[in-house]
Amino acid sequence: MFWDWVERVSWVAGIISAVIALIASLMASRSAALATRQMTMLVAAATDKPELLQKLELEARERSEAVQRRVRTVVVSTVTMIASLGAIAFAAVMLANLPDHVNTKVVGGDAPRTVQECNGGGEATVCAPVHVYELAAGAKVETRFGGVGRTPARTGHGGLSVELPGCESEVRWHVVLDGRTVAEGVSRDVLVRNEFPMTSDREYTFVAERAGGDCATTELRVRTGFTFGD
Repeated sequence: MFWDWVERVSWVAGIISAVIALIASLMASRSAALATRQMTMLVAAATDKPELLQKLELEARERSEAVQRRVRTVVVSTVTMIASLGAIAFAAVMLANLPDHVNTKVVGGDAPRTVQECNGGGEATVCAPVHVYELAAGAKVETRFGGVGRTPARTGHGGLSVELPGCESEVRWHVVLDGRTVAEGVSRDVLVRNEFPMTSDREYTFVAERAGGDCATTELRVRTGFTFGD
C-alpha cells in the first residue's frame, strides 16, 4: 500500500513539474520578445538611424521565432509525457482491477485424472487444469481441493465448474467447507458454475454421485479455482 501511494505521488509530481516548465518557457518567450523590442527602440532613438531599428527588429524577430520553436518543442514534449503518464496510470488501474485467480489442487480423497486444457494459440495460449472423473452408475467420489499457498490468508471466493459431456446421465454434486454445504448442483449435459466465499488457507471437499444413465461410465469434468478479494 505504501509503495502504491509513492508511485501515485511521483506521477502527480511529474505532471506538475511538466506544467510548471511549460508555463516558465512561455513566460520566458514573452519576456525576451518584449525586452528585445524595448532595447531596439532605445538604440534607434539614441542613434537616430531607422535602418538600425529595422535590422535589430529583424534579428529580434529571428530570435523570437527560435524561442517559439523551442517553446513548441517543450509543449509537444510535455503533452507527450502527460499522455504517456496517463496511459501508464490507466494501464496500472486496469491491471489492479483484474481479479487475482489461482487454480486449486487435489490435496486428498479420490484422485481424478488431471489434464491441461488450453485455449488460444502461440504466445497467447492459456492452459488450466481440468479434473476428470470416470463414474459408473451409482458411483460416488469425494475429493479435497486446496493448496493455494498464499500467506497471510486472504478472503475471496472458491469456484468450480462442472461439465458432463457425451452421455445422457445425471450427476448430483455438492461442496463441503468446514462441515457445511456451501454449493450444490445437478449436472446433466450443460456446464454448471458456482462459487462460494472462503479464505485462501482453507480446503473444501467436492462430492459427486452419479444417479444413473445408459452409459457404462460417465466422464465428469471439473475445473476448480480461487479468486482473491480486494
